[in-house]
Amino acid sequence: MMVETVLSRSVRLICAGGLVLGMHAAQAQSAPETIQRVEITGSSIKRIAAEASLPVQSFSQKDIQRSGVTSVTDFIQQLPVMQGFTMAADSVGGGGGGITTASIHDVGEQYTLVLLNGRRMAPATSGTTIDINSIPLSAVERIEVLTDGASALYGADAIAGVVNFILKKGAAPLQIDVKYSKPQSPGAKDRTVSISKGFGDIDEDGYSVFLAASHQENERLKGFQRDFAKTGIINFNDPVTGKPLQFFNGSSRSIPPNVTIRYNPTVGKATSVSINPYLKINGKCPARHVDTGDGQCTFDYTSSVEIAPEIQRDSFYGSGSIKLGNSGFKAFTDISLNNSHVYANIAAYPAEFSLAKSSPLFGKYVAPYLTAEQLAGMTSATVKYRLQDLGGRAYDYQSKTTHIVAGLDGNAFGWDINGAFTYSENKAPTNYVGGFPLADKFNAALESGAVDPFPYALGEMPSAMKDALKGTQYVGNFSNTEIKMKGFDVHGSHDLFTLPAGKSQIAVGADYRSSSYSEKGNAAVSHSEILFDDDQPAFDYKRSNSGAFTEVLVPVIKGLEVTGSLRYDRVSKLTDNLKGGNTGNDQSASTYKIHTRYQPIKSLVLRAAYGTGFKAASMKEIGQPQADFGVTGGTYNCPLSTANGLANHPLAQFCDTRGQLEVYKGGNPDLKPEKSKQYSFGMVFEPTNSFSAKLDYWNVEIRDAVTSVSESLIASDPNKYLSLYTTKTKASTGIKSLAIILAPINIGRQENQGIDYDLLFRNKVGEGKLTARLAGTYMLKSRYTTPGTSDKWETSLNEYGSNDKVSFRNVLKASGTYEIGAFTSTLTANYRNGYKDKHHDIENCAVNTNDAAQDCVDVQLQIPSYTTLDFQTQYKVLKNLELTAGINNLADRTPPLSLRNTGSHQLGYDPRYASAVGRTFYLSGSYKF
Repeated sequence: MMVETVLSRSVRLICAGGLVLGMHAAQAQSAPETIQRVEITGSSIKRIAAEASLPVQSFSQKDIQRSGVTSVTDFIQQLPVMQGFTMAADSVGGGGGGITTASIHDVGEQYTLVLLNGRRMAPATSGTTIDINSIPLSAVERIEVLTDGASALYGADAIAGVVNFILKKGAAPLQIDVKYSKPQSPGAKDRTVSISKGFGDIDEDGYSVFLAASHQENERLKGFQRDFAKTGIINFNDPVTGKPLQFFNGSSRSIPPNVTIRYNPTVGKATSVSINPYLKINGKCPARHVDTGDGQCTFDYTSSVEIAPEIQRDSFYGSGSIKLGNSGFKAFTDISLNNSHVYANIAAYPAEFSLAKSSPLFGKYVAPYLTAEQLAGMTSATVKYRLQDLGGRAYDYQSKTTHIVAGLDGNAFGWDINGAFTYSENKAPTNYVGGFPLADKFNAALESGAVDPFPYALGEMPSAMKDALKGTQYVGNFSNTEIKMKGFDVHGSHDLFTLPAGKSQIAVGADYRSSSYSEKGNAAVSHSEILFDDDQPAFDYKRSNSGAFTEVLVPVIKGLEVTGSLRYDRVSKLTDNLKGGNTGNDQSASTYKIHTRYQPIKSLVLRAAYGTGFKAASMKEIGQPQADFGVTGGTYNCPLSTANGLANHPLAQFCDTRGQLEVYKGGNPDLKPEKSKQYSFGMVFEPTNSFSAKLDYWNVEIRDAVTSVSESLIASDPNKYLSLYTTKTKASTGIKSLAIILAPINIGRQENQGIDYDLLFRNKVGEGKLTARLAGTYMLKSRYTTPGTSDKWETSLNEYGSNDKVSFRNVLKASGTYEIGAFTSTLTANYRNGYKDKHHDIENCAVNTNDAAQDCVDVQLQIPSYTTLDFQTQYKVLKNLELTAGINNLADRTPPLSLRNTGSHQLGYDPRYASAVGRTFYLSGSYKF
């Protein structure tokens, strides 16, 4: 029998059945007694698993269970190597669209390839980004994370690395798992139940089948349920002077409404004035509003948003394989079905509509507060109203995924061959559940007097009027997004020739897939039937991707081997399925990778890799028609002003003194492909059977990266980005307003660099076994060129950058597990360092002195580090019954104060970098029949 060291066993477990194009890797299981050839992560050449040469992090079922998570998303996004992903909280007003993603080393979710059993799935976007919510946690056998670029093998978009979810297969007892978690504070309860069973052994019975199903319900968490998130009116002391300050990011769409009157004065240019009739009548703004001194009451919308959405998810997974006689081949299939709903509820509808001078409401509430000049020269009156009595805007982001793979795996003529056809689709309708008024019904209610919004503060509207308001709302489909992917792949490996140091091997492969992306709005959405919404154009595109690769392994001398791979990819231009014709350009490139492994002594493995990458822009980035995208997250002083030398620009007349800017978003058919180079080197060191250490330095450089200029950059430097300014005419008012264009461009360069480390210690302590692990990522560089330049660098490393993100230098996880008898207890610490918060200057006046003067101040907070502790105990009651109890965020650490005002609607903290849930208790049980 082979005696396994900790090093060989760790490397074997990390690499066996890893991230491969074929199913064989997910099926192979190495036993200590057997040395078998498998496809190793990052390679299509079958070899002994302990010979791996690339950095891979592997997480077993036990690792997942000990983390205390209830979803794939929760587990992946807490890994130290993950930064820059989309999280569930982004769907609460931040544009997340109900999806969650993975992003390795903060390079970006669009550069991180996610696979299911080694094969691609239909994305959640028009590019290649996968919604990891769609992967059933109950069926996961293990998760492999390749933290090095793999474009030359897996495809052009695997620039940052690969995440592969390897699902269960083969014979297994009937197993039922249940879990319930509840925070100490209200909200965010979670319930999960799953069942699974496997039949047959492929070697003994000639077939195998595995089936699993699960159901999850996650309760919503509302802002008012947490003190640090219940208001956008944030009082704090200046960190330098100690002077009381106030930060407020409110909305001019208030309850009761503000009214903006545009008029032509007797002398001078057209101008405007704003009033709030309630403020005029009562001498003060209503509760949950602030008098900003410009005649308006500004609504504290944060008081009505959610922290996290409600989630319901049902999943089914099945796999099967059967021997095909004595041919040496087996047929296999995988079926994965998922139906999830993310119910997000954000602040009530921010309507704008026109008020005619002839309207009784105008005569009663507006005319008395206008001067004769204003009244005589009036050209329009725009009402800005928050329909709080209609309820919050409620979305149902649904995702129905179907993923089917069918293929063959076996050996012929000395070749190990694997090939399969894949059909994968993602149907993602977005539905309006409540809170959206139809323009015709709302206007009719105003004209008839059934609805009069002006005299009533929040909660004061009479029930009959509230019922009339609710009778105006639209409930139903908003849009339908459908993504389909069809394709096939085949690859094989074979011994090439024999050298003194061993056998050289070769692998070849090819793949093809056709992808389509369509987004079509409901008629009520497409034709501006909903109040204040603008037309949303439909689009429907398709394109094809094809590629071929070869890989050669050469053992140079004993202990030293070199592997080289070469790949060619072609991505076609877009075909417009609605209008006909093509958009964009055909794009193609050759990429390569060289990696080496050297083992000078038994306890040390040295490894290094260098490769290139190529990535085409997504279909929406290339072909999306320019469309309404709401308003900016932040508020800005008029960018086209005297201060910026643009007061005489023709667009300046449409610029409000201060407020949110309208936003358009569209595609760019002239986008070039992005190109990259990646390199890494590291080691695995095991001086004793009780200790091992892995250390890897990595570097990723991207040229011609596709992104859009952020809203804050456009507003802060209007001279530079003047081409991104335009006007938008609101369908509900006919009024033109200043707008910015968020369009993708090839901005230049991006560089990320850092060190991954993983230290493992195992030893007997007393009557039990102690396992201690410290794993983390230390970021050395995270920078990008200013949009439109190739030599002016900016960074988000340890500071809130112009890309509205933070790259953390130091993220780590430390854990200790003690096993004794039937008990296994684990204590885990999660840490990320502090950073500089978003900078608010005097010009934008987001922060004021908290006194009568209300002077604008310049502030940038230093956010402290954030550490949470988790504890769990597992008890094996019987041979087939296991109970687990745990506490996440043991010390009930609340998120630190942040003055971020862009992105998702939550204020007072940054939900991307600190959990708002608080101390959470959970109990789970697993029973095997």
